[in-house]
Amino acid sequence: MKNFTKLAGLGLVATLFLASCDKDEDRAVLKPDGNLSLTASAATAPLVQTSASTKAVTYSWSPASFGYQAAVKYTLQFDKKGGTFASPIEVDAGSATSVSLTVAELNSILLRLKVSPGATGSADVRVAASVGAAVAPMISPVTTFTGTPYLVFIQYPSVYVPGNYQGWAPDKAPFLASVANDKTYEGFVNFSDPSPEFKITPAPNWDNDFGAAVVDPATTPGTQTGTLKAKGDNFKLPAAGYYRLNVDLNALKYTFTKTTWAVIGAATPGGWDNETPMTFDATKQVWKVTLALKADELKFRANNAWDINLGDNEPDGQPDNGGKNIKVAVAGTYTVTLDLSKGAGNYSYSIEK
Repeated sequence: MKNFTKLAGLGLVATLFLASCDKDEDRAVLKPDGNLSLTASAATAPLVQTSASTKAVTYSWSPASFGYQAAVKYTLQFDKKGGTFASPIEVDAGSATSVSLTVAELNSILLRLKVSPGATGSADVRVAASVGAAVAPMISPVTTFTGTPYLVFIQYPSVYVPGNYQGWAPDKAPFLASVANDKTYEGFVNFSDPSPEFKITPAPNWDNDFGAAVVDPATTPGTQTGTLKAKGDNFKLPAAGYYRLNVDLNALKYTFTKTTWAVIGAATPGGWDNETPMTFDATKQVWKVTLALKADELKFRANNAWDINLGDNEPDGQPDNGGKNIKVAVAGTYTVTLDLSKGAGNYSYSIEK
């Protein structure tokens, strides 16, 4: 009986000892053994949408060693320049020690990091190696990628605007877009002819077209409203200029408004009381101005009034009608560009120092 009691006691001690070891093992934090280095084939690359599928940069790294046999998983991480990688954009590389990213992938990463289309920006890049939750990941030193992202063009349902200003060619004409796909269309067209005439075609051909049925008296200077009909008369504008065109094929109504553009706001020289005009570049089809900006806010507006104004709700470099004020983080001299040439839903702007 005594022997049994002794054995039972020894068993209990052994059990407690093993339990203690299990707990100590659970608490143990294994540390990586060695260094992880990251190499990039290029620190910058031209980002052009026509080369979207082209491989732009290859990232490679040395195999990570944790001091014991383990299946290592690698993740390439991107954050804004000077960021903390608290919520990085990640590219899963699996067990590979290199990954090649295309122009489209790098463009998407910069846009997600809030680099405005057409503006040059940088991202910090690192690779993380991990073998599980119980072991702290190994992190490489940071390298940097710099690029100028392009706006990703989204093809919305469109109508076309052929006229005398461009040779009456629907297949080469500017277009208006319906972001909501509800047969209401918006876009901007630069009419260079001094007596602009044009029509609206539902496709880039002359199979069908809409023209004017009734032209209403202008409610405000530079604005023309009216009713349209299939195979109607040519639309006629009183003068050349840069017009916003709104067409509703449900109600068969239209509004054409001549516009000139400016920037205004506390960040600009005139504050919120006096706007700074922009100049239209007919070659690039964009509005531009170079000016000194304060670290504050601005908006775009047309015709020295608030009826038509653009801000940015996200912000993502794509202006929104009546959107939030656009923040300028650092004071300096900037070139501000507004591109309204690609139809509603694809407007863009950049503020480049």
